[in-house]
Amino acid sequence: MAGALMSDAAVVHDLVIVGGGIAGLTIAWEAARAGRDVVLFEQADTTGGMLRAGAVAGLDVDLGAESFATRTSGVHDLVVDARLPVQFVDPLPAGAHLAFRGRFGRTHRAPLPRRAIVGMPADPTAPDVARILGAAGSRRAAEERAMPRTEGAEPSLADLVTQRFGAAVAARLVEPLCRSVYSHDAASVRLSALHPALWEAYERLGSLTAAVDALAPATRAGSAVRGVEGGLWRLASELRAEALRAGAVIRTGTAVRELRRKDNGTAVIIDGETLDAAEIVLATGPSAAAKLLGASVAPAEPVRLAVAEIASRALAAHPVGSGVIVAQDVATPAKALTHVDAKWEWADAALGTDVSLVRLSARDGARIDAEVDVARAVRTLTGASVAPSAVRSLVHVEWPDAVSTPDARTALAAAAAARGIRLAGAIAAGTGLASVIPHARALAHEILATTPQEGARHVR
Repeated sequence: MAGALMSDAAVVHDLVIVGGGIAGLTIAWEAARAGRDVVLFEQADTTGGMLRAGAVAGLDVDLGAESFATRTSGVHDLVVDARLPVQFVDPLPAGAHLAFRGRFGRTHRAPLPRRAIVGMPADPTAPDVARILGAAGSRRAAEERAMPRTEGAEPSLADLVTQRFGAAVAARLVEPLCRSVYSHDAASVRLSALHPALWEAYERLGSLTAAVDALAPATRAGSAVRGVEGGLWRLASELRAEALRAGAVIRTGTAVRELRRKDNGTAVIIDGETLDAAEIVLATGPSAAAKLLGASVAPAEPVRLAVAEIASRALAAHPVGSGVIVAQDVATPAKALTHVDAKWEWADAALGTDVSLVRLSARDGARIDAEVDVARAVRTLTGASVAPSAVRSLVHVEWPDAVSTPDARTALAAAAAARGIRLAGAIAAGTGLASVIPHARALAHEILATTPQEGARHVR
């Protein structure tokens, strides 16, 4: 690759992508297979972003995202179009639970409602909803269907749900789902951004209950997600291989230090080298993107996980199905627990008898560092008696630049537009593969439609 900037001539690459997560890899594959000259830079030693594997209990398991929402066909379409050799799998039928504080301060656990979206129930009087909300909370939530449409500017999700369903739905169902699944508190997001299809249905029908009823699957809680046999990390691994086969250049362990605007594109400054690009796509975390764009965004809390092998007969009985979402009033540093082998058949088949694989997601500012912390959190959330000595193969993971807030996305979009730079990934599309992949593919097609196919061009 002739990437160095010369005194009398330079190679101008069609596209430089900064960031090798699933969005960057998707765009690299799309552009390279269309014949474009593509260079992708990733600061880490490997691509994949939050689709990454680590060894726990003798298995290569997900240390980041481990499932994807099926609210769009984006992941499925990518796998089919790129002919990726991965097999989709559905969660095992046990479903997930909610842990919440009941009477006398005791931790209660109950299956999540079968028919709900982002915690909002399709039938507030259903037994599995009333068990969590209580009789009064259920009756209040049932009033939502007859309420007039909320007028004016769209409020935050927390305000919208509280106004229409009442405080119990907001606190016990919506807030825990937002924090654990989307890594946002409900006060910081709007439904139109978090779940556009549900917001559209609400605007059409005038009732959140009716909108959820129209969209929610009549199946167990947790069935609106899928995974990949052997771990979701394989999706990024196989996509990287396809991008390389298509002709993309992928350089890991390489940090982009500066993006400098020029008449014929943008100069990409890395250590000891400068490349020119006709088009730039930033597909990094928000802080990294802000640094390159000269923007200011408030730093978000890092995402912290503890992944552990646990030898416990009580836990191996799968007492809370595929896992637990945690309400804010439960005294624990964890916001969610995923019982991996209770959720995925491939993991269950690979583990020994009376051995479990557990992922604990820490609350903002909290840590789950030691075996005793893991054991205590597991006991609180599952009710299973687990001693610290039963915790084995403990792996800690921290993602320091993973959460992109709506305010950060707005600031980055303005800064990028001013410099003619495009954004992809969570900093542009929000959280989750169901949003990130379709956005990345649409952006790639937009670039291909507006940029002539010339390959690397020598400019004097």
